[in-house]
Amino acid sequence: MGRIVHLISCLYFHKGGMFMDKHEASVFLHRSRRANYLLEELRQGNLERECLEEKCSYEEAKEIFESFWRTYTAVDHCLSSPCENGATCTRHIDSYTCKCPPGFHGLNLRSTSKSCRFKNGGCEHFCRRLPDRSFTCFCAPGYGLGQDNSSCLPQGRAWNIIICTFTLLLRAAETSLSSASCPPCSALQHADCFCCLSGPDTVVCGRHLVHFAPRIVNGQICPPGQCPWQALLTEHNKFTCGAIVLSDLWILTAAHCVHMKPIAIFHVTVGKNDLQMREKTEQQRRVLKVVMHSSYNHSTYDSDLALLKLHRPVKLGSYVVPICLPARNSSFIQTLSLIRQATVSGWGRLLQFGSPARYLQRLVVPRVHSQECRLHTQLNITKNMFCAGRRSGGQDACEGDSGGPLVTRYKKTWFLTGVVSWGKGCARENMYGVYAKVSNFLDWIENTMATG
Repeated sequence: MGRIVHLISCLYFHKGGMFMDKHEASVFLHRSRRANYLLEELRQGNLERECLEEKCSYEEAKEIFESFWRTYTAVDHCLSSPCENGATCTRHIDSYTCKCPPGFHGLNLRSTSKSCRFKNGGCEHFCRRLPDRSFTCFCAPGYGLGQDNSSCLPQGRAWNIIICTFTLLLRAAETSLSSASCPPCSALQHADCFCCLSGPDTVVCGRHLVHFAPRIVNGQICPPGQCPWQALLTEHNKFTCGAIVLSDLWILTAAHCVHMKPIAIFHVTVGKNDLQMREKTEQQRRVLKVVMHSSYNHSTYDSDLALLKLHRPVKLGSYVVPICLPARNSSFIQTLSLIRQATVSGWGRLLQFGSPARYLQRLVVPRVHSQECRLHTQLNITKNMFCAGRRSGGQDACEGDSGGPLVTRYKKTWFLTGVVSWGKGCARENMYGVYAKVSNFLDWIENTMATG
């Protein structure tokens, strides 16, 4: 009682007012801690006694809360039967999983796998969603839908496939590829090529007609007929850029290759492999018309595409095959974008300051997210571009490859996903190759070809 009276008198006569600060008040209000009484540990833990009256420790605190969880029970998430369509529910500590039956996916198995967003609906080419939420498969031009309503079968003209197996690895400085253009034969052997004639096949976009043994694939040379959509653009009969076969009459290239130049100086060659030899497989055509994309920006290389109409059609066959374009407004564009590996080809320089390659080269490069590309390169990557290559450098498209194709394989068919556009140096560390994003220009390409 004396302490209380003393406290009131101190507060009353204190010059600063009625209240004391925390430190001064603690002198009077401090509670002394005590040790446990005899047999006190036998009593149920209590917050006031264990941690306010007594000296608090981990053991004392544990006594308070040791029975806390006894009033709770673990929730069995499977009791509510969250998994649908016959899926099996497996309980976990704080969640559950559903074991998928065939044909369904998602957390609770509500979504059917039979949709365009799941594995492209099982379609070999394109998948389109219908108004009733069902879907249908359809194919690239030149193909017909198979009886299974998902596969795509060639429906074009018949051609013969020449199958060649190289017994010697090709070296650009030493080996001629002229013998690779083997004449039709049933059993004809050459020093570096064995040829045979297969049964009939058809010329359709995105399919090789010349098949080589896998041994050659380890090199960077693209054997004749393995990149049949690759074209060569010459300026005054000198190699200037790559190009891409879209049909027997239309060629796609980079706009900067033809920007502000007269049509008369250009020629397009298809079926070409060796720049230093006249080959039996090649066909050359004059350019009749150049259609540059109206949004092309020569400063930023945005919309870096141009279509070339030939003065007369080329003959499609084993060494000249158009590349397939993705379908407009379909989920297939997203399907292709998720495939990381793509193949770029061309006769560009093998080194940054070197000479163009003699033989057509090809290279597998990984696609890179635009955000990562901007972060590492500090380049202006627009929505009409994407990057591909390796951050470590060493392999890349280079000067002279511009206008050439970057193609992506889906199942049995190759599709055009990019056009070589620009880059900072060649194969430099932290610098990727930049490509025009073809999917953003499908309307323009198809409308120009249809009306041009």
